[in-house]
Parts: sequence; C-alpha cells; structure tokens
Amino acid sequence: MILIILFVLLCIICRVNCDLDNYGNEEISLLILAAADNNGEIAAYKNNNKWYYKTVYNGKKNNRKCYESIVDIIPELRRLYDKECRKAGITIHSPRQRIFGTVEDYFRDELYPAALRTYNKYFSGVSNTNDVERRIKNIYLEIDIIPKSGILVNGRDNNDAGIYSSNTIVKDRIYLIDKGYKKDGDKNIHINRATSSKWNNFAKINSRPGRSQIDKVLNLSKILGIIKLYPVSLRNDQSYGIIAGPGHSHELGDAINLANKLEIYKNNNNNNNNNNNNGLNCRVIETKNSKRGLKTGCSCNKIRVRMSYNIKDSMNELFEKFKEKKIDLLNIDNIDDYFNNIENNENFNDFWNNFSNTYKDNAHLFTTEERDKIIQNMNDIVNDYKDKISDSNKSDIKINEDDISNLENILYEISNYNMVRFDEDNDINVADYNNDSKSKYFKEKLLKGLKKVLKLLKKSVRIKFNKEKSSLKIDPKSNGDSDNIDEAIEKLSGELKNLEETSNQVLKDIAEDFDELQFITDYELYSNGEPSEDSELVTRFRNEVNNKIREEENNLEVIPSENNLIIDENFVNNIIDKIKSDSVSDEVKEGIIKGFEDDIKDKSDEVLVKETSDNINEIKNFVKTKEEEINKYDSLKNHKFKPIKFLKLIKYLNSLIEKFNVKDFSSQNKKNKVEKVKLNDELMNHIKTDSDKKLAIALKDINNNPLKNTNYDELSNKMAFVVLAAGDENGRLVKEIDKNGNLVPISVKVSYNGEEKQLSIKDIIPSLRNLEGEELNDKFSQLYDIALVKYAEQINNYYDENSDQVIFSKDPIEIIKDNNIMTFLLNPYNVLEDGNYKGFDLSPEDVYITMNTNNNLESSFRSFVSEINEINANNFDELPEDIKARWNSDIPEEERADESLYKALAVHCIRNTRCNNYFKENNLIPFNIVSYNSKDESRGIDLMNHSLIINDDDNKEICNAFTLVENLEGYELDKVNGNGDLFTYEELNILNNNSDNHEMNKIKINDNEYVEKFSIGFLAECGFDLEKTDGTTLKPEDYALENEEFNDVSDNEIIERKYLVKNNGKYNMNVVRSDVFDDDVTKVKLDNNNNINDISLKDFGITDNELTTLTIYGSSILGKELYNEKEDMIHYTDDNEYHSRYNNVRESLNLQNGIKDIKNERSRCTESRTCLTKTYITGSFDVEKKLISSLQNLKKYDSENIKVKDEETSISSPGELCDGAETLLNVIETLLNSFENSGAITKEDSEKFITNMNEVINGLNYRYMNSNYKSHESIRDLDMNKLNNINKLYNQMLKQHVEKHGEIVDSKGNKITKINNYKSEADTESKFNITQLFNDDDQDLSNINIVYNMDLSDKKLDDDKTYEIEYIKNKLKELDVSGNIYDKVSEVEEVFDRNNNGGEGFLNNSQTIYSVKEALNTLLKSNYPMDEDVNERLNRYKDTINGFKKSEVKSSNVLTMDHIVGKVGNVYEFIMTDPKSTMYVKKYFDALKDNMFEINGNEVEEELMMEKIRDINRIINEKIEKFKKLDESKGHFEEGAHLIELISGYNELISTKLILSKEKALDVNYIYIPNDIELYRRLMYMSTSKYNKVVEGVMRNNPENFRVDVNRPIQEHIRTNNKDAQSYTFNKNTNMFNEKINSRSEASRKIIEKATPSQLSDLNTGYRMDYKLMDHTLPSYRDADKIKEINEVSKSNKMLKTHEQREDRYVNNIISRGNLKNINIKKLKYSTLFSKLSNLLSKNNPNKEQNEVVKLSGNVPESVFIEIYNDYNNLKSKVSISLKNAPETSISIINNSNLNVKISLVNHNKSFSNKINTKSDVIKNISKAKGIFSRA
Repeated sequence: MILIILFVLLCIICRVNCDLDNYGNEEISLLILAAADNNGEIAAYKNNNKWYYKTVYNGKKNNRKCYESIVDIIPELRRLYDKECRKAGITIHSPRQRIFGTVEDYFRDELYPAALRTYNKYFSGVSNTNDVERRIKNIYLEIDIIPKSGILVNGRDNNDAGIYSSNTIVKDRIYLIDKGYKKDGDKNIHINRATSSKWNNFAKINSRPGRSQIDKVLNLSKILGIIKLYPVSLRNDQSYGIIAGPGHSHELGDAINLANKLEIYKNNNNNNNNNNNNGLNCRVIETKNSKRGLKTGCSCNKIRVRMSYNIKDSMNELFEKFKEKKIDLLNIDNIDDYFNNIENNENFNDFWNNFSNTYKDNAHLFTTEERDKIIQNMNDIVNDYKDKISDSNKSDIKINEDDISNLENILYEISNYNMVRFDEDNDINVADYNNDSKSKYFKEKLLKGLKKVLKLLKKSVRIKFNKEKSSLKIDPKSNGDSDNIDEAIEKLSGELKNLEETSNQVLKDIAEDFDELQFITDYELYSNGEPSEDSELVTRFRNEVNNKIREEENNLEVIPSENNLIIDENFVNNIIDKIKSDSVSDEVKEGIIKGFEDDIKDKSDEVLVKETSDNINEIKNFVKTKEEEINKYDSLKNHKFKPIKFLKLIKYLNSLIEKFNVKDFSSQNKKNKVEKVKLNDELMNHIKTDSDKKLAIALKDINNNPLKNTNYDELSNKMAFVVLAAGDENGRLVKEIDKNGNLVPISVKVSYNGEEKQLSIKDIIPSLRNLEGEELNDKFSQLYDIALVKYAEQINNYYDENSDQVIFSKDPIEIIKDNNIMTFLLNPYNVLEDGNYKGFDLSPEDVYITMNTNNNLESSFRSFVSEINEINANNFDELPEDIKARWNSDIPEEERADESLYKALAVHCIRNTRCNNYFKENNLIPFNIVSYNSKDESRGIDLMNHSLIINDDDNKEICNAFTLVENLEGYELDKVNGNGDLFTYEELNILNNNSDNHEMNKIKINDNEYVEKFSIGFLAECGFDLEKTDGTTLKPEDYALENEEFNDVSDNEIIERKYLVKNNGKYNMNVVRSDVFDDDVTKVKLDNNNNINDISLKDFGITDNELTTLTIYGSSILGKELYNEKEDMIHYTDDNEYHSRYNNVRESLNLQNGIKDIKNERSRCTESRTCLTKTYITGSFDVEKKLISSLQNLKKYDSENIKVKDEETSISSPGELCDGAETLLNVIETLLNSFENSGAITKEDSEKFITNMNEVINGLNYRYMNSNYKSHESIRDLDMNKLNNINKLYNQMLKQHVEKHGEIVDSKGNKITKINNYKSEADTESKFNITQLFNDDDQDLSNINIVYNMDLSDKKLDDDKTYEIEYIKNKLKELDVSGNIYDKVSEVEEVFDRNNNGGEGFLNNSQTIYSVKEALNTLLKSNYPMDEDVNERLNRYKDTINGFKKSEVKSSNVLTMDHIVGKVGNVYEFIMTDPKSTMYVKKYFDALKDNMFEINGNEVEEELMMEKIRDINRIINEKIEKFKKLDESKGHFEEGAHLIELISGYNELISTKLILSKEKALDVNYIYIPNDIELYRRLMYMSTSKYNKVVEGVMRNNPENFRVDVNRPIQEHIRTNNKDAQSYTFNKNTNMFNEKINSRSEASRKIIEKATPSQLSDLNTGYRMDYKLMDHTLPSYRDADKIKEINEVSKSNKMLKTHEQREDRYVNNIISRGNLKNINIKKLKYSTLFSKLSNLLSKNNPNKEQNEVVKLSGNVPESVFIEIYNDYNNLKSKVSISLKNAPETSISIINNSNLNVKISLVNHNKSFSNKINTKSDVIKNISKAKGIFSRA
C-alpha cells in the first residue's frame, strides 16, 4: 500500500501544473462518508427503544469533555435540526441526537450524494488504486459539498449562515470557529487548530463506518493525505510541496493517521469475521514462531509523518525573547537551569503556570510576530515532550502525560488570551503521541486505566519489584486476586462485567483510555506482525467497558499476548529511590506504597515486617527533608504543585503506616507502633495562608476520614443525636408527667407516612424497650455517655489534667465551618469598613438551597439562556424589547416571587461563557440556587447573595457559575465571585469532612478485621440490627465484640480518664467489624411504626451547654448530608436517591431551625435584633406530570376506569382522567382500586407508580402548607380532611407494593416512599392556616361567621378583622369546645410560633390566633377544671413568644378570600355552577346576608337583593331539575354535595330576609330538600351507596364476621325508577353480623374497624353528605338514631341535634352567655331565660340559634304554624309577667321588638304552606314541630 501511495505522490510532484485546488471538499466529504451508515443515512443507535444519532468525542471545552453528532458539526444540519426543535417546542441542547425527518432527508439527499461525487471523481470505475494518478490528472473539482454543508462565510460569528453558491465561496474567506475549516492567506483550506482532535475521530462518528463505507473513507483519507502533502496556490498555480506553511505537515500527519486507523479497523474487522476475508491481506493466523502461537499473515507497514523538534532551541528562543524585554522567569538565567532544576515532575507545572501569568502580564511588550513566535516555540516544546515520553528509545524522561497536558492547556490558554486581548489568531499544531507500547506514555496510560477500573471495584493498583527480571510491575493480585497474571485478568474482567450501576461518563472515560491503548497495540500488531505485550489485557478490558456502555459493536476479538504489566524495565535502583525521585508520577509512587501495604498482610514474616518498617522510616526522613525545603519558600503562590505532590506522598505513606500498625491479637508478633506523619504548624499555616483550591484539597486529603460517608457512621451519628436530645446535662433521661400523673420518658412528635405520632426514646432504642425504673435510667445514662464520647471524638481534643476537663483544640463550630463544602464552593466574604474584603466560613445551616425541579420559572430560565446567544445589558429591564419578549411571561403566581431573581440569573448566565456553555450543551443540566447572608460594614447593611451552582453529573463536576448580590436596586454581579470555582465531585468529597479528628486504628481478631475508635460501637450497645443490601441481618453480636471476652482490645484507660466513661456495656463500645462500613450495609433496622422522621425538638429545660452540643452535632450531620461522593451536593436528579437525600437534608435543617427557635426565644433577640436566621431547602413538586405519568402507567392494566390521554398535561378536569372522577381525591381513589386489582403489574411498573405517586402526595401536602400555592387550582377544593384521606390512600398503595415487591429504598437503605410532614414548614398564610380556623366548613369555628369581601372590585368590608377579635372570643364561649378543636387551633398556633420566632414583628393574624388560643384556654379551665386530658393540654401551653405575653401581642389581622375570589373570574358564576366551590359557598352567602343588614331600609338596594335571591332560586331549581334527570349517580357526587350547600346558603338568605321583613310575605320560599321526594331520594341514595359499597367490600374481605351471603349485593343499583328509589337506606340490623348489634352506630363502628383506607375514604364521603343532608333537615324532623350514628362516625365538631337536644342547648347557651352558674335547666325560671333572649335575635347574629319560628315559616302546614305561633306568644306572655316582678329587669327588655314573631312570618307561611309535599317521608311526621315552646 505504501508503494502505491508513494508512486502516486511522485507522479503528482513531477507535475508542472495541477488542478488539485484545496477548497475543503475532501475534508467535508470524508466527514459525511464516515458518519453515514450502509444506506447513506446518518448512523444511529438504539437505546431504550428510541433511536439517537451517534456521537464522537471532540476534545474539551472549558475543561469539560464534549461530544458531538454529525448534526452538531455540519452547520446546515444544525440549522435544520434547531428549526425543527423550535417548531416542536423542544429545548435544544448538545449533542444533537434526536431524529428528525428533515435532517435525515437533507443528509441522505444532498450531503451524502455530494460527498459521493467528491469520492467518485477520484475512484469512479477504478478497480485498482494504481489508477489514482490518472484520475487526479484529469479531475476538475466541484465544490458543492461546501455550500451544501453551510460552512460560514465572512466574519467569525458562530452563527448558521445557510446555504451558499460556489461563486460566493471562491471570493470570500471561510472561517468557522470550533465547527469547521478556514482558508488561509493562500486560499488553502486547512483544519482549524482548535478542533484537530476531530480529525482523528472522523471515522468514529459512526463508532466505525459501515462496511460498505470503509473503502470510500479509507481511500478518500489517502487522497486527503496527498492533497496535504502537495498543496497548490490558487493565485499563481505554484507548487509549495511539503514546505507550505506550518499547518500542512500536521494536517498530513492527521490524514495519514486516519488512514492508518482505518486500515487497522479493516484488519480487526476481518479478524472478527474470519469466514469472510473481503479480499484483505492482513489476518491473524496461528504460527509456531510467535510468543503465544499467533502472528499476522503479513506485515502492513504504516506511513508515518515524523516531525523534528528541539526543546533546547525552542526554550532558548523563549528565554531570549523574555530577556530582551527584561522579564524575569523565576530567576532562571539560562537553559541549563531549566533542564537541571525545572524539567522534572515536581517543578515543571509550577514553572509553566507562572510562565503563563508572567506572559499575560507582559504580553503587550511583544510585537505580533513575537507573540506568534512564542506560541510556535511552546507548540514545538509540547510536541517534542509528547514525542519523548511516547518513544521507548528515548531515555531520561523526567515528566509524564499529566505534565504535558497541563502545558498543552497553557498553550491554548495563552493563544486564547492573544485572541481576546490582541485579536490575533495563532496557528497551533499539536501532535499525537507515538504508537509505542514500550514507552513511558503507554505504560503510565495503562497504569491510569487500570487504576480507574480498580477504583470502580474499590481496589487499588499495587506495584512491586520483580527481582528475577529487575523490573517494576503491576501486581497481578491487585487486579484479580491471583498470582497468575492470566487468571487475574480473567477474574478482573468478570468483576467488571458484574459491576452494578456506575456513572456512564466514568465508563466512557475509561473506554477512551483503552481505545487509545488499543490503537497503539493494533498499530504494532499490523506493523510488526505480532501482538504487543499487554495487548490482550487491553482488549479484554476495552471490550468489557464497551459492554457496560452498550457499545458492544466496537468489541474486538481477543488476541492472546504476553501480559507482563511491567512499568519500568531494567530497574536496578533501590525501590525507595523511585519514591524519592522527582521524575516519577504520583500514580507510580502510590502503586509502590500500595505494594508495601500488601506485603505486610502476613505479619508472621518478621524479616518482611522489619524491611517494611525500615522503608517507612526512610520515606519519613525524606518527607521531613521535603517539608523543610518547602518551608523555606517565602510564599507558596508560585510553588503549588510541589507541596501538592508532597501532601499526596504523605497521604500514601500514612495509609501504609495505618496498615502497618494493625494489631493482630491472634499473632505473637509484637511490633512497635509507627507514628503517622503530621505536618508541623509552620507548614500548616504556610499552606493555609497561600493555598489555592488544589492545595487545600491536597491538605484535607492527608487525613481524610475513610468512614465519614458510610451508612453506618451516618446512622450512628443520627441515633447519638437523638439520645443526647432526650437526656439532660447530667446524662439522665428527661421525663414528663403523663395524664395519669406518672413520670414517663419525654416523647417527641414524629411523622410516619404523613401521620403524626408521639414517640419516646424507649420506642426508638431497642435496648431500652423492656426496661423500667432504675434499670431504664442506668441503661439510658450508659448510652448517653457513649453518645457524648461519639460527639466529642469528632473534633480533635485533649485531656487537661489541671482543669480535669476535655478541651477541644479549636472551637468545634469553627471546625465544622472550616470543613464545610459551602465555604469552598461559595467563597463568602464581608466588606469591611475600609472597603477591603474579608472572607468568612459558612456553617452548613447558614445557606438556603433552592433546587431546580423543572417548574415553570426554571423552564423559562433554561429556554431563555439556551435561545439567546449574546446580550450587552447587565439587567433584564435594560434588554431590547424583542429579547425580553423571549422570556416566558406566563409564570404562575406561586412562582412569581422569585421571577426577578431568575431573570437576573439568566442575563448573567448568558454573559458568563462557562455558564452559557453548560446550558447550551445540555439544557436540562441540574442546578441549585444557594443563598446566604453577608455584611457590608462600609455601608452598614446586610446583603443577600445568590450563587448559581451547576451540577454536571455526566462529567462529575460542580461549578459555582457566579454570584449575584441582592440590594434595593436589584441584583448586581459579585465583584469577587463574578466567576466562581469548579470542583470535581471527588474533590468536594475530600473537602466535606465536617470534623477534624479522623484517628482510628484497625485490629485483627480471629482473622476478622475490626475498626477501633472511641464510641464506634454505639449502635451495637443500642441494640440495633443492621441490614445489608441482600437482606441479610447483622445482629449486634455479629458486628460487635462482647465485653465479657474482648474488653481489653481497646484502650479503656484513655476514655475513662478523658470522659469518665466506663466501657462496661454488653459490647465493647470502641470496636466494630470493619465490614459494617461497606456500601452493602444499608440501614439500621427500625420497626415500621418507629421511624424517626421529622422529629420536632422541643424545649424541655435544655441547658445552654446542651443546646450548643446539639447545634454542633446537628450541624456536622447536616454538612455530611448536603454532599455525598456518589451524587455531589444535593440537587434534583429525578431518581430515588434524590428523594431520600432531600428528606434527610430537610429534616436536619428543620431540627437546626428548632434549635435556633429555642435560642432566639431565650435571648429575646427581637429587642436587640440579633436573632439567628432560619434557613430552608426548597424544591417544587411536579404534581401534574407525575400524576399523569402514574395514570398512564396503570392505564395499560385498567383502561376501563382510567381514561387519561397520551398527550394529557393537565389535571384540572378529573373526569377526563378517570371514569366518574369529580375531584383529585376521586382520581386517587380510582388509582388505588386499579392498583389493588392489577395483579399482573410488574415490579418495575409498580415501583415507578409508587415513586411517582409519592411525589404527587408530597407535592399536594407541600402546596397545602406553602403560602405561594394557596390559590393553586390543584388544592382549591382540598381541605385537611380530604388531604388526610389522600395520604391514607397512598399508604394503602404503598402497603400493597411492599407486600408484593418489598420496600423501595436508596443505596443507603432510606425509604424514598414516605410522606413528609410539611406542617413543620407551613407558612402563616398557607391554605392550611387559612382553612384550619374559620374557613373549614366542617368545624364549629366556621360558624363564628367571619364575613369576607367576595367582590374584589367592591370591597365593602375591612379586610383587617382586628375589630372582630373580641366578637370571636365571645362567640367561642358559646361553643361546645372539644379537645379536637383545641388541637387544631394549637396546630395553627405552632405555625405562628415558629414563623414569629426571631422575627422583628409579629406576622399577620398573630393577634387573632393567640387571642383565640387564650380564649379556649380560659373556656377549658372554666368548663373542665378536673378533666385530665384538658389539663394535660393546658400544661403544655406556652404563653410567651419572643419574650412577649401572647395575650398582649398586637398585629395586623387581615383575613380574606382573595386567594380564591381573585382566581376564579366571575365569583357568582363560580359559586353557583362549579362543584369545586362547595367549601366556599357558605362564605359567599354569609357576605350576602351581611349586605342585607347593611342595605336594610334602602328600598332600591333591597329590591336589587331580592332580584339576586330570585335569580339564585332560579339557578338552583334549574340545577335540581337537571340533577333529577341524570341517568346515574356516578360522577355526580360532588355536584350533589354542591347542590345541598347552595340550597342551605340560599335558605339562609330567605331566613334573613324574613327576619328583616315586617309584614310582607316573600314571593320566593325556602327550597326544602325533603319537600322534593325525587331529589331527596337521589341525594340519600348517593350518600347511602357509598356506605353500601364499603359494606359489601368489608363483607367480602371478612366473611367470618357475617352470617349472610357476603357475595350478594345489599341492594340493587338505583337510578330513576321511583319504586326502586325507595330502598335507599341500609338496614343495619342484628341479623347481618355474627355477634349481637344493638344500633346503627354500633354497626357502623364494626364496619369502620374492618375497612381499608380506600373504604374509609368512601365512608367519610358518604357520611359527609349524610351530615349535610341532616344539617339541612329541620331539627323537628330529624331521626335521633340517625343523628347519633352520623355524629359518632363523622366526628364533626358541629354536632347535629334533634329538636329536644337543640332546646336543651338553647337554654345552655343562654346560661353561658349570661355567665349564670349552678342553674338546673329543668327548674329554670323563664324570667331568667327570657332576660337573655334578645341576644339570640340580635342584628349581629340573625342566623344562629334563632327562634325556630323563622325557619318553619313556609315549611309546615298552616295549622301547625299557627299552633307554634300561639305557643311562642304564650311563652312570651309568661316571661313578661315574670319579668315585671323582677326589679332588676328593665322594661326595655320586655318590650324588645326582636322578641316578637313578625307578622311577615305568618303571611309567608300562609303563602307557601299549600305547596308542602305531605307525602314526603320526612315531612308527613310533622307533629314533632309542635310543642317546641312547650315549657311555656
């Protein structure tokens, strides 16, 4: 092949004239052909049943790896792709991999044919490549491939320019940054230097070209090589040959290298398909001459383009130029200084980094030509170093690949600086490494690759000295636990194959490393004719990694080879000299020391122990020398890499010392303990003063705690915190008095799946559960002592004998701050009075974290940043109108509070190159906004800072893009942190210690390894079992040592002296097995009912010292939860791990906020304005998306009941989601039923369903507690009753899943399916608070009748209800207050306490809630002085807040319905037509009634009101008629409930109007439901059908409790047939049950006991309608037994009453209002009663407790009403006589007109009594209405 090409080249060179004009056709055509599949279409791959364009690695951008598809590279494809995305509303991000028809068509129909035309002009009809010469001589190239590809013309803007004609291209300069090619001054197109790596990846765009393409790509690459070897000028037709510009030689090398790669691929492809030779000449065959019996059938010699460089000459030129300008280069006077002192692994990077800084400071002193020459010199130096380390014939190589990569980055950095500063474009030509498997480059590349693989498997590379061969080699056992290298490779390949989930990007990085190694070995295979050493290993690992990343098609046949893993051949030096050498890489040094660690596993070899001890001491002496050397530097500013390498060596050495010091209690070998290396204070201060990020990381990494992120340590710390919180300062268990007067362990409020419960420490700690009395106290004290040691041992401390105290070496708070990743990531600072900056450290709880969760606001941010390329403004308002219009203005109200911040972030992200690139390349990249406070002392103000934190999970990097400072004018870019820092996840993991004491030892007992650290056995002493990922349970005796046998294995004397704590428990408190720290130990096993979620800390007399301890400990725990190595700082990832992490952080922050509340309260901080600020983590929940996903998931199992459409995005119409659903609750009920009955549901679908529903349920709970969502449609018709039902339904779903498939947990065993208790974060203006008090239509408090403005355009009432507080307090006295009401008010009070705590004033409605609570306290004390339950509640009451008496608190008291009224459009229409308005109907009609009193006497207004009443009457009657025509009740239950509420509200209007009318009867009457038999029966059927459905289900599930046929329906379904409609009630008789049942209510209780949560939800709904219907029914007609049943089951605070019960209450209320005591109701004098009667009929309370005469008017026959009328008058007469004899009674009371029955009532009844339907079952028994005033 080489002869053919050389012959062609000679022919071309001999030509005098040539038509081979280099316009770029070949480059682009080659690219198109390489990217095509066999059909001439863009090559794609399939993943999860979707097709994607293949991508290729295209180097790094902003230090991040980039991948591109052919669509990203070709501008015209990119333009078409982006147009399709915008048309479809799809966010554009790179790589562009979606399949679009227009893109496909253009590639297939335009680009591919154009590329073929280029190819065919050389090879059409050519069967023998020797004909190339003839073809080239006669070709006239067309350049249509260039305009078709859309290459840019004119200028440097990276915009798509469309399609151009060839004549445009000829006359214009072509230039495309990072995307294509350019013409130089001689009009020759050559590749842009910034993208040369793409050349070597042309063929890989298609992973490998399709087989029909390979010859085309191969041949065309050779033609391209010819073109690059023989460039021709377009101006004068002059041949330049190989000398034409510095770029051509490199382009020639790239083209030839590509051809070589394709030849190799052809050969590999042939060897993978031996049955199909395809005419190739090179195949691997068996031979007797090869080392392992294999040899290639021929030797395919490769063309090489070798460049010649001279580092010495280039360095001399650099030095001379700098000397000419009198610029000092780190005191290097001549070239020898560089090669003797700088050119080594230790000083090299520091020199070149400082060179870069020096150049930038002085670049203006050089001319353009000089700057360009500096770049060329550096370019040559880079290339020569590359050539050196990749050539095995070169010796004395002092640097490695990492050093060269750093130098290469500096080269590009300086070139970029020239472009930005001077607008100069330097030509850079970076060479590839040589293909030499014996070179230092190859061996260290292999070492790095193996290290990455082993790291995934939690192993380490070990390097050992092979004495036989005098070489250093990788220990086979470190790869596969076998001395036989082939077996080791086999085992390691198997482990890699079985590796569970890991980062795909990490695997891709490893694949790229092995791809490069594979090419080198393949190159040598086909060049030398036999496999290279270690090539088999390379291919094996490469194939396994390809399998993991699903690129199996790239796998190669494994060709056996010698696998020696030699790192350094002919090694004759002392191995310690390698460690001392400045020229040896860190990886090699680490491997050698890991080899030492392996050597000392067997401690019985005393010679080896002695040898290792000597080696350690020698290295320690070397370290000491290095330390002194570094200490001599005045500053480390210019010497960072040297101390970093020094610190790494200490890390490796200390790891060896730790292994060396492991005690083996079963061994007789007693060796002296070796002390670890500790830096002296001088160097520590030196490093901290001058350090940068990398130096800080290296310093932290020396003693990085290996246990810090383990599940065991995390769980142990949490439990220790709980124990400390439950004890007093002396370690005694804190107790409280229960309702029986007994002292019991204090309980704390916790939440379990949305249900609050009280747990004591006994419920949580297993070893305390069965203990009582002193035994309990002693055991708790023992655990408290261990927990205190565990806390103290996190911080370096010492015992001071003089003071007899343990003293921390540094303030623990400062330690936590110093080790908190937020400090490193955010770089916070204060502005001092003199204007200078001073950094400060943050504690983990000092930051607010807002996570992106793809809500509307964040979507707007992403779209805006992705679509806008460039802006010049600093804030959003300054932008041009057309750009501002690109921001999505349709932001929901609940998100608008942060819109200005997101706009500011978007503007600055576009202006920030790194931030912009992140979102351009991946529009879905997760980010956080982290906010924190700082001070500007120069202006005397506090500042809020907002940092945009980008989490790049693909590349395992986190970036603080920039920080904005919030001020009164808006947001401005932080002057210091305008461009934040970038960290890898691994770096942050090192920094995130949150403690500074990592001392621990390891010991061996009976071949088991144990960790020895004070208090580490705490969990075992608590009695906790541990659970592994495979379900295995580890009991304490499995992972701890029993003290009886092993008390002496730890140094008990130290802890006894330091802490006065004895190691005398059941288990040794200081020792546990080391394997409990492995990842497969996932959790502490807790009883399901005893999970410690959402613990609320309460102040039970905690001392200040205890608070400090809890603060520090809690802060340390929180810091660890904010970050973990696997997933970086907590951020939204839409997976199980995220949910559990979010919950952990949220709960820890809430605990810290609880501690702050206690501190703020004690310090009376509001007076001094020194309150501690509470912080939160927030994230929205995509309720809509997840609910729809859940529905779609279950629809395939139940399409009959689930109707959701595939394209559905809204949940506002429940009926379109599920058959018959009216509310969200109905939808979830349907989902539960479908889920329970979907027996075939797979585990995968079940888990997906449960996790989606978990987000739905948590989202609804969160929205209900968050003021931003109080008007949100998803919770508009929710109340706590419905929300609790929803929670219970979810818990039933979860239970079903767990029983069938097991728990859904994260990698640490945390359940991700729990419901969070968001009450602990509720806002005072949330719907929870607003609804809980005066707006819950089930509560007595709702009948206090706070009247709201229901028309925002005409507010007649004051929204501030301060003037009504006294009225509210007085009304409370009339209520039959229960503990339930008290607890509900207490819940709201807790919300106000928490939000008021630490504030500067008291929040809106504080005065109201505190007044209500005080009134309830007074009422309970008065009415129930001896009630134990009441007294328990009163004892818990805290009557102060922020140091103020709650009874004296003043605040605004604005209470409105604006959040509903302002969101529904026409309020009247909403109330009258929408069932979602049911809970607001009463408020609307209350406002109308209030207005009726206001307009009383204004005839015009009164008539308008009557018109409205008539209209309401008309609408309701129309709804009734429509309702009666329904074919079935399904899907209309809420409509029925809404109708009842409307009728009740309307009747209140009629009643009020009758009271205000004097004589005239109304022309409209009450709408009395029982009067319409059909309506009444339909509504009764609706409520009863729910009950019947539940009873049938309970009977089927519990047949043993019933004596009837449980499979028989209770009654037939009823629709419109009147005869059938009569059987709407359920006869709960004794014959149904096996045991005797005496009443309806007793039967209902039995049903409730057996009902499931979904059945309870149905019961609740049915009884709620029962309640409403009975409440509507006049008391005179009510069924006492039915009332008893409803009251007992519904548990409403507003108890329903019969007429007799109402009369007793009527009297009781008068007694209460008159503050009359010791009165016997039955003997009550009516004079006393009547004296208070006027209060009942006052103007301010017309609709409560009033004379029944008003409500009976128009609803009873005339004769009945007359009798009632006469009884009432008789009563009044007798009372009047009695009052006349009572001297204290005034005549005004006797003559109170309110006591008279108005004639209008008589007239009204007369007008409508003839319309009463006496056939109604309810009305026909009218006699009960008589005698309501019989006491007269």
